[in-house]
Amino acid sequence: MSTPHAGAAGCAFAHDDAAYVLGALGPAERLDFERHLATCDRCARSVRALAGMPGLLDRVDASVLEKPPADPPLPSTLMPALNRAVEARRRRRTAVLTGLAAAAATVAVLSVPLALRGDDTPVSGPGTSAPSSHMETRAMAPLGDVPIEATLGLEQVTWGTRMLLTCSYDAGYAGLDLPDAMDYLLFVTTAEGRTEQVGSWRSVDGTTMRVPAATSVGRDDIATVEVRTPDGRVVLRLDA
Repeated sequence: MSTPHAGAAGCAFAHDDAAYVLGALGPAERLDFERHLATCDRCARSVRALAGMPGLLDRVDASVLEKPPADPPLPSTLMPALNRAVEARRRRRTAVLTGLAAAAATVAVLSVPLALRGDDTPVSGPGTSAPSSHMETRAMAPLGDVPIEATLGLEQVTWGTRMLLTCSYDAGYAGLDLPDAMDYLLFVTTAEGRTEQVGSWRSVDGTTMRVPAATSVGRDDIATVEVRTPDGRVVLRLDA
């Protein structure tokens, strides 16, 4: 499949972004790729763009994969049989790749954070409409002394739960000399203990960010929502 980074010249990890997000890399490959992410902005941007894909693909009806279209019956001669078999497989492969590309495009839109002015008005970016009146918004609890604070909106919708995270980052928090920007990830854990990443963004010092996210998990089935650093440390938590 084509990803936002596929084919990047000179990068040995150019085709590993989607496999990483979908959990398809082996332990050693995953470790190598995570080390590479710390030095490659292009790969990091690509992973952020694909971060919500597992949740979107989870909404696909399993019957689509369990019962793919059957191959056509073989005709009486070998060459037409081969031609038809190849064409049928090509159509199925095209349909799957088209679906994944659409999911990736949707994720890219959902995961784009919006920078806000001091009056909380979005400066630019897609999805700038105001939160729904049905969205429940609560403050996330910090775990220890952390330079980030956030509120999280949750809204039950037909296909799962819509979320809107509003957060701010302070590089000078507690007198610390922190970077001007930090990467964060948003995770949802279900009542059954299943965890999925539903968003990612880069928080900039002194800028309030509005980060839209979504999950196929129903509102009542969400146990916790956490903000984590790329190395897995939980900095904010909301017991839903």
